[in-house]
Amino acid sequence: MKVIGFSHHYPKIHGQTSAKLLAVEPIRIDRNTPKELLDYDTTFEGGRFELKTGNYIQLVFLGNLRIPFCTIRPAWPRQKIEYYNGSIGETFAVKYKGESLPSFS
Repeated sequence: MKVIGFSHHYPKIHGQTSAKLLAVEPIRIDRNTPKELLDYDTTFEGGRFELKTGNYIQLVFLGNLRIPFCTIRPAWPRQKIEYYNGSIGETFAVKYKGESLPSFS
C-alpha cells in the first residue's frame, strides 16, 4: 500500500488511517488564496504550517471513515505530479511523522 505522510495530526483527517486518492488538482498559493483554504489545510494543534507562494497540487482523498479531506503538496519535482496522477483510485496508508504505519487487518 502506498503511504501519504503528514507532519502533524491535522483535524481535517479525523484520525483516519487510510484514504483513497480521488483527484489531483493544480493550485497556486499566493496572496489571493482564500484564508479559509489555508486554515483548513494547514491548521494543527498549536499552529499553522506555512505554505509559501508558488505552484502546488491539491490531493483530494476519501478516508476509511468515509470523511473526505485534502492536502496541498509542492508541484515539484515533475515526477511527483505524475506519481499522484497515476495513483488516482488507489488507497494510501496515512502516516504521521515520528509514528509507525497503522496496522491493517
